[in-house]
Amino acid sequence: MYDPAIVADIAARQAAWEALVREGLEAAGVPAGAGRTQSGLPLRPLYTPADVGDHDYLADLGFPGEFPFTRGVRPTGYHTKEWTRRQVVGLGTAEETNARLRYLFARGQTGFSVCGMGYTNYDSDSEHAEGFVGRGGVWLDTLADVETLFDGLDMRAITINQIGSSIPVFAMILALAERRGIPWAELRGTIQNWVEPGGAGPERRGNGGVDILEFCTRRMPRWNSASISVRNTRDQGCTAPQEVAFGCFQGVYTLGAGVARGLDPDRVAARLSFFLSAENDFLEEVAKYRAMRRLWARLVRERFGATDPRACMLRFHVQTSALALTRQQPLNNVARAAIHALAAALGGAQSMSVNSFDEVLATPTRAAATLSLRTQQIVAYETGVTKVLDPLGGAFCIEALTDQIEAAARDLLAKLEAQPDRDAFALMQELTREEAYRRQRAIDAGEIKVVGVNCFADAADEADGAPRVEPLRYDPAWRDKQVRRLEATRRARNPRQAADARGRLGAAYRARENIVLPMLEAVKASLSIGEIARVREEALGEPFRPTTWNFGR
Repeated sequence: MYDPAIVADIAARQAAWEALVREGLEAAGVPAGAGRTQSGLPLRPLYTPADVGDHDYLADLGFPGEFPFTRGVRPTGYHTKEWTRRQVVGLGTAEETNARLRYLFARGQTGFSVCGMGYTNYDSDSEHAEGFVGRGGVWLDTLADVETLFDGLDMRAITINQIGSSIPVFAMILALAERRGIPWAELRGTIQNWVEPGGAGPERRGNGGVDILEFCTRRMPRWNSASISVRNTRDQGCTAPQEVAFGCFQGVYTLGAGVARGLDPDRVAARLSFFLSAENDFLEEVAKYRAMRRLWARLVRERFGATDPRACMLRFHVQTSALALTRQQPLNNVARAAIHALAAALGGAQSMSVNSFDEVLATPTRAAATLSLRTQQIVAYETGVTKVLDPLGGAFCIEALTDQIEAAARDLLAKLEAQPDRDAFALMQELTREEAYRRQRAIDAGEIKVVGVNCFADAADEADGAPRVEPLRYDPAWRDKQVRRLEATRRARNPRQAADARGRLGAAYRARENIVLPMLEAVKASLSIGEIARVREEALGEPFRPTTWNFGR
């Protein structure tokens, strides 16, 4: 990209300059390893063309909307399509969550994303559910809850993100669309679906992740059949290169499972999306998104022979880091989340959720959730960063970090793929735990500064006029309300229809059929999620539980 002779001259001068800088840093007592990213990647004090002199612009960067998509997946960026503002909501029962959703949509939210408790194997009236209903998300038992959840919301006009891969909840969304006269082919949204390892291979019948993949690819052309979630894995402690490698590994694994079912790789890959994090290290995070876009594009073309450019586009949602939030001086979290959101915008995210500053204390209050939405709007409309595509592209530092992250992720990906399936997933867990330990030790030692925790942590700050944060309180009446609705639904349903649907579902499980349509019949007959779990247990002779393999859900 640059004249080799000029690059060589710059490199020689840079080396001499860095030698002088090192002397100055040593004299000032600055540790030799101070120049590193949060993930531990080495940083130079200054970047020049010598750090990216071997780039082939068209092959390595290209233009937005063109392979390898380093600079973005759309040629018009945010000029013609803003990122979807998709704050995560989930509290109490369906009524409370619906009220919060309608409140946020009225204030500029543009996407539906609900944290639900419909992913357990118990109903709200079970003794195992006591103390959990309404905590950590909205509790869902039956189709009646999903109807309430979407009350007053236009399913055609919004995109729907289903957190988790619950097939019963997915079937409830389909059933509700049917009742509203909306063809499935018109629904736009995403399910955080994945493919489990092991068994008779990823193509095996009865694997719910592949069932959803197959169903959506054949019947729902506007729906993302899998959202490869590594955001929560990042929140457990993994590094930026690991986040990229883990996501690409799971993406390749999922795409391979679809191909093994006889699906066209171009069609499957075009409807895969990714769920990523945004952390504190601003430059590293921007580079991370660019590196992952490039690596994914190359993998899909190299491994699967994709010919449709859309199949090579890495599209991703970003939820800002929860790991970076602090209980101490919680208002500092407002600044952190804003920096995370800015990194996601500069990295080209397709949708975004900004964590509320009080989320570390309890379920976010309405005021805090609104502030998180306003944070996105300020980044979009007041900073000017959306006027230029990939505005940090070409910066020597960003390009060098992009290269470093891609190279590190590719090396780790090779190690994962050299392992048997289950061992690879176990290795991801092990590496994440190791990095979490390293990070916490660095914070404890003061090597990573956390404002309000290990520096500037004067207790007087809390009493010096800072607003008091009052977390949202849990209401025990939520469970009583939820149980009453469940009981009313059971009384009102047709017993014969429910029995027939239960029998059909059990037969489908035993035959290892694609489970989506039998599941649809079951939820339309008002079977509850707990009852569906019992059917599966009886049919397969194994306890039903949420998968433990996608630890990044």
